[in-house]
Amino acid sequence: MIYLISNTPFDDESVEQISLCDIKFNKFNIDLSEFDALIVTSKNGINSLKFNSITLADILVFAIGKATALSCKEFGFTQIYEAQNSHGSEFGAEILEKLYGKKVLFIKAKETISNLDIYFNQNGIDISVIDGYENLILKKDISSKPKSNSILLFTSPINVRAFIQNLGWDDSYKAVAIGKATAQALKPYTDPIISKSQTIKDCVELAKSLK
Repeated sequence: MIYLISNTPFDDESVEQISLCDIKFNKFNIDLSEFDALIVTSKNGINSLKFNSITLADILVFAIGKATALSCKEFGFTQIYEAQNSHGSEFGAEILEKLYGKKVLFIKAKETISNLDIYFNQNGIDISVIDGYENLILKKDISSKPKSNSILLFTSPINVRAFIQNLGWDDSYKAVAIGKATAQALKPYTDPIISKSQTIKDCVELAKSLK
């Protein structure tokens, strides 16, 4: 059986989903027109703009991944740079030179692995940072634990932590990680396979190929 450990809905009858985290959006007020560029590494960055009823401005947006870029487009942004690299540190190196001379806003999760804000600061970028949202770990009954020999698909490091905290680990599990940071979080428990493309759909297809 394939289990998707994520709070992002995915419609596939062959995949069972376990939601172990919830998103809490933080209140903030910002004028996007005061910035030249916006960085978002998750569609929740855009959702936090919606939550706070932030007015759209015609600025350049740097987005990680197809899902994030699509959320930017749906919000109304038209100048969208979709990064070739969907892994945090590589994404930072890819867009660094494009940020020089710009006033940049970075909307991120309260807790992150990649520390992109520190990287940009250290490299002379004029950047303002907002913790737009945070991931809260839910409590789950141990009866939800997947059976032995299941294939588990993890979409973020915090989902790994939430799974271990709630359900523990079984050495018979196979794991698919959506990215390098998620794979690193899994290293103490297993040697995960990293999806070449950072979308849930591609992760599910990879998981199916392992059955």
